Amino acid sequence: NKGNVTLSGLTISDTKVTVPGGVNTLLPGDFDDTTFQGTYAITQADIDAGQVFNTATVTGSDPSGNPVTDDDTSTTPLSQTIAIELEKTGVFQDDGDGITDVGDTILYTFKVTNAGNVPLTTLTISDPLFTVAAQLPTLAPGVVDESTFTGTYVLTQTDIDNGLVENTATVTGND
Repeated sequence: NKGNVTLSGLTISDTKVTVPGGVNTLLPGDFDDTTFQGTYAITQADIDAGQVFNTATVTGSDPSGNPVTDDDTSTTPLSQTIAIELEKTGVFQDDGDGITDVGDTILYTFKVTNAGNVPLTTLTISDPLFTVAAQLPTLAPGVVDESTFTGTYVLTQTDIDNGLVENTATVTGND
């Protein structure tokens, strides 16, 4: 109570939560920071925005019964975690002759996980051995995609001479 008269019948309304309770009287210069509490469950839209914007209004009456109101706005910043994970798996595919030779293939599949808390868009995979033709338009937080991206690599004599095929793929996207 920043005024010089006693206030009564104080209640709070809030744009995001129901605030139970009330204060019968509040003397001039007094404050109450324990009676009114509300809990708000953060939404994905809040995380995407990087903040929760909220307004609360206190309403009461002066000794003559006239309404007294005030409001306050708060902005609570929320951290955004941008993280993506890629897992690449290759499976050798023989052409049916029972030996590893030039022309046999390796089928690669890619598992992409949005390990952050914001959606990712325009996901692509680049691989130095072959073209990965697919693109994923969006991937929500916590979602795993194991079916969009594949690619086939055709073995060369150098691969056979080396005894293995090793390479690294990279996934990119936008927050």
